[in-house]
Amino acid sequence: MAAGEVLTRRLACAALAAAFVPLAALPGHAGEAELDSLLSELAPPPSDQALAQIPEFGRKLLALRSYVRYGERIKTRWSWTDEQIAAFKASEAHTALKAEIATINEHFKAANPGYEIYVHGTVRSLDSQISKWNSNKSVGAAAVDIGAAFKQKFANAGKVKVEELRTWLRGYRPPKRANLAAPGLTLHGRASAIDFQVMKDGAIYAGANSRQVETVWRAEGWDAKLQASIAAAGPSFSGPLKNPDEPWHYTYTPADSHNTQ
Repeated sequence: MAAGEVLTRRLACAALAAAFVPLAALPGHAGEAELDSLLSELAPPPSDQALAQIPEFGRKLLALRSYVRYGERIKTRWSWTDEQIAAFKASEAHTALKAEIATINEHFKAANPGYEIYVHGTVRSLDSQISKWNSNKSVGAAAVDIGAAFKQKFANAGKVKVEELRTWLRGYRPPKRANLAAPGLTLHGRASAIDFQVMKDGAIYAGANSRQVETVWRAEGWDAKLQASIAAAGPSFSGPLKNPDEPWHYTYTPADSHNTQ
C-alpha cells in the first residue's frame, strides 16, 4: 500500500474516532450519563424516546439537530405509532391509497410494456427508521462531520450549556447531507410519502437508490415516465422530491386527508 494511501486512511480513522468520542473524554466536561441527559433535555417530545435508541454519539447529535430545528412543530410531523399504523391499514383511507397506486401502475404498464411499478408498503415504522439511521452509510459520514465539529466547538468550553448547544445545533450546516430524514420525521411514517420503484421480470430495475439517479432514472428516462403516469392517474400525488434528489419519491395528499391521531 502506498504511503499516501496509508496516511489518508489513518486520517479518516482519526476523524471517525473524534466524532464518536464521548464528551466525558474531553477535558473538563461532564460524564457520558450527564451528556445523554443534556441531549435528551434538548429533544422535544416524543423525539427524546427515539434519541435514546441511537447509540453512536455522532448519529445521535445529527438526529438531535433535526429535532431541535423542528421544535414544537415536531408533534404534527412525528411518525405514527404501531397502533396508528394498524388503524390506518384497516381504514378506507388505506384502501383509497392502494387503489390510486394500482391505477398509476396500470397506466405505467400500458405505457411501458414489460415494466411495472412496485411500492414497498405504505407506512414506515419508527423502529425501522431508527434501525436504518443506525446503519446507513450517508448518516455515518454526516455523523463524523458533526461529531468533529462538536468537539472543535466545545472541547475547551468547560461544561456545555443547554441553550448554547441548542443555538449551535440550529446553526450547524452539514458539509455532507445524509440521505435519510432523522427517525420520526420522514413523511413515510405517516403514509404521506410513497417511493415508486420500477420492476422488470419480477426484480427491481430502477429502485430507491441514490446511485441510480443519473445512471438509470435520468439516463433511461424513468423519472419522466413515472411522472407522466402519476400526472395521468395519481391526482393525490405531487413531486418528485428535489432536495435531496429522489425521482422516485412523491408526496401523497388526498383531497379528504386522513387523520388517524
